[in-house]
This record gives sequence, structure tokens and C-alpha cells, in this order.
Amino acid sequence: MASRGVVSHEAKSQLRIYRDAAGCESLQTVNRQFRLVAVHGATPDGASRRLVLEESYDVRHCLTAESSSSEAVVTAWRPDTASAEPVFRLFGRGVRGEPSGNLYLMVASGCCGSQNLTTYFSLLTGETLLSSSLPVRQLTNPASRNVRIVGLHDTFSAGAPPETAADSTVVGVLTWASESKTLQRILVATDRPEAFALASIGFTRAGRPLPDTSLTVWDKDSAAVFGVEAKLVAPGSGRTISVRIPIEKLLLVPSRAQISPGVRVRPVR
Repeated sequence: MASRGVVSHEAKSQLRIYRDAAGCESLQTVNRQFRLVAVHGATPDGASRRLVLEESYDVRHCLTAESSSSEAVVTAWRPDTASAEPVFRLFGRGVRGEPSGNLYLMVASGCCGSQNLTTYFSLLTGETLLSSSLPVRQLTNPASRNVRIVGLHDTFSAGAPPETAADSTVVGVLTWASESKTLQRILVATDRPEAFALASIGFTRAGRPLPDTSLTVWDKDSAAVFGVEAKLVAPGSGRTISVRIPIEKLLLVPSRAQISPGVRVRPVR
């Protein structure tokens, strides 16, 4: 509510124990909170702006089983207005989340040995950028403010990529994005259906893996020698595969990818 030019927000959290439709004693938690974040380069002149994030996570699970369900809604408001219309809303199946720079990270919990899955949203535009089974890597040029983000959604995480419904040999989707939109999605498939977990993802320079860091900085003359490398392992068989894709003009070039035998890559149209 607004009073004398001051904007304030409030929310209520709750917990309840109940029996679900199958008769299982279950726990539901609905946690809501607010936080103020600064989004950098959000205006046409490159200035920052502030957003109030209203985060709501509704998580339910049976107390005698690993399975759970969740619904998350994150609403962005301008802090200096009492307008009833938000800037944008983010929707997902996460159990928790947090802002990180110009991104919002929403985590879905894995079950029965599978990995967690993190979905990354843009706080600049409210768009869903990508989902990744391990933390994303960022390539950035501080002078030009160009930022590129790469992650891979495997088939051993909390929910498989949607493309697996049409092709059971797809083992992952590699996504290349900026801080405001998705730029490329590339399917990674093998010669037979099998679940694969992402073991590592990172950048290479001049064909050599760079140190394991979340952030890599480049200047305008060195960007052409960079590439992306992802390694995956099949927990069932122990089979390992790798994909290495060069970067040219700040885009991935899957036609020149170096891949393991029995692996193929193709862009999502």
C-alpha cells in the first residue's frame, strides 16, 4: 500500500500438515518475501534501476517419500510507484531462488539421485533465458558490456528438456544467451536413448580449457579464440561424452563442433 509517497509491501507465509489424495501425510509450506535489487544497464543510457521482487514459493511433499511438487511466482515491482501493474512476473517449479546480478536463479529440486536444475531469468526483461544442471558460465567484456551466458540442461536432472518428448536420443540442450534474451539452443544427442548427467561445462581458449571459474573476461581481439566445452557422463553405463563448440562473433558455431563418437549436435529452430 502507498501513503504520503512511501511505497510498502507485506506478505504472509504459512505451513500446514495434511493428507494428500493418496492418503500420504504431507507438508505444505508457502513462503513469501520481498527484496530490493539493483538491475545494471536497465535504461537506454546504461543506468541502473531498482526493482522490488515479491517471491512466493509453494512447496508440497509427502513426509514418507522423496517426491515433491512446487509452484513459484516472482513478481517485479517498481519501488517508486503504487501502480497495480507489475513490471513482469516469473513462473516456475522451483523450491527456492535468489537474484544474482542481472539474473534471477530458480532452483528445482532433484529426486532419487538426480541433480537439481536451475532456471535463469533476466531481470532486465523478465524473459526465461535457460535452464542448466550445473551453474552457468559467463563470458564478459567490461568495456562493451557484452555478456554471454552458457549452460546445459541434461536428462538426469529435475525434469528432462522438453525436446526429449520428440526424440529419446537427446541427452541435453546447450543454451547460449545474453543477460536479456536467449540467443541459441543446441541439441546434444547420442546413438541410443540413455540418461546423461552434466559433469562439467566451461570455456576454452586456443583449444585449452580455462580454469574452472564462473566468469571469463575477454577483450575485443581475443573473443574469436574462445569456445565452449561440455562433458557428460551416463550414471547407468559410465559412458562419457564431450562436446566442444567454437565461438565466432559472440555466437556458437555448432557446424564446427568437435564431438565424441556417436554424438551429434544440431540447433533448435
